[in-house]
Amino acid sequence: MSRPVRIFLFVTGAIICALSYFFDDSVIAWVGAHPNPAVHSVARFFTKWGDFPPIVALLFLLILLAGLLRQRSAIPILLRMFGSAVCGGLAANILRVLTGRARPSAHVPAGWYGLWHHGQWIAGSYQFSSFPSAHTAVAIACVAPLWIMLARRKRLFIAVPATLLALCIAASRIALNAHHLSDVVTSVWLGILIAQLVDVKKLPARNKAAHIR
Repeated sequence: MSRPVRIFLFVTGAIICALSYFFDDSVIAWVGAHPNPAVHSVARFFTKWGDFPPIVALLFLLILLAGLLRQRSAIPILLRMFGSAVCGGLAANILRVLTGRARPSAHVPAGWYGLWHHGQWIAGSYQFSSFPSAHTAVAIACVAPLWIMLARRKRLFIAVPATLLALCIAASRIALNAHHLSDVVTSVWLGILIAQLVDVKKLPARNKAAHIR
């Protein structure tokens, strides 16, 4: 992907993130007006297993398994997925500590509170940790390398299902009223950006040229 294309996609993504902010209230109102126990049950499942520890643990096990089975072509992909997921989680958590955005379910007025509120340290507090969604950033950062490194014929069977699971994790955060729409959209953009930046020591040229056949 050429540099101008990357810059265009970066700017376009940033604009979409900014625009999504104006739909936050509408999405929250719609979710509140359409409670569904079945949807909440599915959302809780994706939220539980789509968190940082389960995803990182699964990737770690897959890396070990690939090493034991001598699947050398899979290891660079898994390492990049692992690195992207970790960096995505760290970036999201740092940002939400600094921004202090109130969650939709928080018992405070909507807003960005930063590190302090009414003379109290709120950094890391659950109700002030809305922006961005760490679940979404980790999930998207994890699957994005599949689109970057897999050959086209493999994307349909591996990257597409993995991305659908990641999007289910993202949607679950909105369905559970844990995040605003803009939190999740921004995290998708953040996860893709991080996956582009994370590179495991500039993978060997033969792997890049072959696109991990």
